[in-house]
Amino acid sequence: MTKREFRLESEYHYNRSGPVRWIVSHLMRYPLFPLTTILAAILNNAFYSFIQVFVGRGFDLVVTPDWQTAALLGLAASVMGSAIGQGLTGLVRDFSIEFAAQRVERDARDELYVSLLGKSQTFHSRQRIGDIMARATNDVHMLNLMFSPGLML
Repeated sequence: MTKREFRLESEYHYNRSGPVRWIVSHLMRYPLFPLTTILAAILNNAFYSFIQVFVGRGFDLVVTPDWQTAALLGLAASVMGSAIGQGLTGLVRDFSIEFAAQRVERDARDELYVSLLGKSQTFHSRQRIGDIMARATNDVHMLNLMFSPGLML
């Protein structure tokens, strides 16, 4: 039981034992996004690698004395398919991390509002409104930027 002036019944509790655990607890509230990001990143790199392999096979094919146009077209189609796969998995990866960043930002802002709701009137009378609003907008938005593009770099 915490001493608060106001309390929400549906409040979600995050791990506040350290900054990394706090961020991970926010992120693990939506486990599908990190899993999708990791899987899409692995597939994206695999498609990128396949492009290099298929181009190398194309050069090997052209160097042979009796190469067929159909074989080269098959390799060209494989390169195109891998490039499309790389593009699609890149989009999935980026969308997934962006959605996770948006959710973490939203949940952190909600957590801040719930915390402010629990503060006493004396606390609020001593604080400048601009400082609180700056924390609620700018500082919480930095969490979003930490994930996307920060984590993807």
